[in-house]
Amino acid sequence: MPTGLTPQQMSFTFGQIALSLCLSFALAYLAAGVYRKMCAGPGHSLSFFITLIVTPMVVCMIMMAIGSNVALSLGLVGALSIIRFRTVIKDNRDMAFLFLTIGIGLCCGSGGYGIGLIGTVFVCGILLAIHAVGKTRLVASEYLLVFRQRHSDSNEASQLLHGLVSWYRLHGAADLGEHEGCEFTYRVRLGSSVAPETLLAKLRSTTGLSHSVLISPESQLAI
Repeated sequence: MPTGLTPQQMSFTFGQIALSLCLSFALAYLAAGVYRKMCAGPGHSLSFFITLIVTPMVVCMIMMAIGSNVALSLGLVGALSIIRFRTVIKDNRDMAFLFLTIGIGLCCGSGGYGIGLIGTVFVCGILLAIHAVGKTRLVASEYLLVFRQRHSDSNEASQLLHGLVSWYRLHGAADLGEHEGCEFTYRVRLGSSVAPETLLAKLRSTTGLSHSVLISPESQLAI
């Protein structure tokens, strides 16, 4: 196997140190750029984006400092065991990217430059492909639909949705009081050619319906 694809002996020159840190920064910037493209929004902070860039370089430094010294590695484990991370991970994807950046630092710090380069490009490519497929086929198609109907007949509400959405399921109904009708909550899946604005416009023009709201579930919306 080519030497570039396997970890090298832990003996680094100044040039290797510079190469390891520069490569870890470049790969980290690539991973952070993919993260920003996939998870951009008010729900994700700039500080985590910076963390994704800095973490691989720090891990790379630690790996080069430890080398093959067992005593230092055991000391590092003991030091890390007393650290408590209290930051709440808002999205499972954040944890995946964090592990990716740690892996970049481990590969660059151990001299496995080929593994780090090929692995990072491959993982980022897979993530971008999943994001593209999910954005066009999965993410924007499923919603929670809430509307009020003057009549309390859920079958009538279901008949109205039958021609507007490709799939629906009743999640709840609330009685609004005498002469006020009911409020229905449906889980709906829009067709490939139906926009949310089109569905709301059709519901608005339907007699007896009011206060229509279309909500994208948190698990399906990247904010």
